[in-house]
Amino acid sequence: MPLTGDATPPLDETARAILDAASRRFLHYGYGKTTMSEIAGDCNMSTGNLYRYFPSKLDIAEAFVRRLRAEQIRMLREAVGKSGLSTQDKLRTFFKLKLKLVYDRFHDRPKAYELSQEILKERPSFADEWERAESRVLCEVLEEGEGAGELALCDRNRTARILQDIFFRFASSSVYYEGEYDVLAGELDDVMDLVWDAFEHRKELSIR
Repeated sequence: MPLTGDATPPLDETARAILDAASRRFLHYGYGKTTMSEIAGDCNMSTGNLYRYFPSKLDIAEAFVRRLRAEQIRMLREAVGKSGLSTQDKLRTFFKLKLKLVYDRFHDRPKAYELSQEILKERPSFADEWERAESRVLCEVLEEGEGAGELALCDRNRTARILQDIFFRFASSSVYYEGEYDVLAGELDDVMDLVWDAFEHRKELSIR
């Protein structure tokens, strides 16, 4: 059963071994060319036993991506939670880290891109779930910014979603088609400067 929030299904040692074996095949040979029998063979188990843990190859792929998501959320929370950062610093850190993680995962790695597209096609609700999990981290940053008097917001949740839309180019698997990381990171900085100018303008209007 799909989970919501930042939670991931608890995995025992065998399930983790299955995900590790499957991920190696997905990323090397591709999702489409990987079979359940090959994954079972890598784990020294029967195909029937493999189906006891995961009903389908797609379920294995989703569990693998869920594990990636949980780790990414943990890293984002840790990055924006460092002391001494302003709200602007936290937002920039959040989206720069997302860019780095996505770029490293997909750029020049067509098999990873293939896997992500299969998940999006077959389990589209998972993408929405992932975005909501990251939106919660953004909302926490925005709430702290409001409390510190750095922001004046009408709707925190709406603002978080708008920020995700603005930075979508830097946070989606489409970086597979994009240029070098330094160029993208520089463009992200420019966009963040414009966004922060808008936040500053709104704050000025709120205190007039």
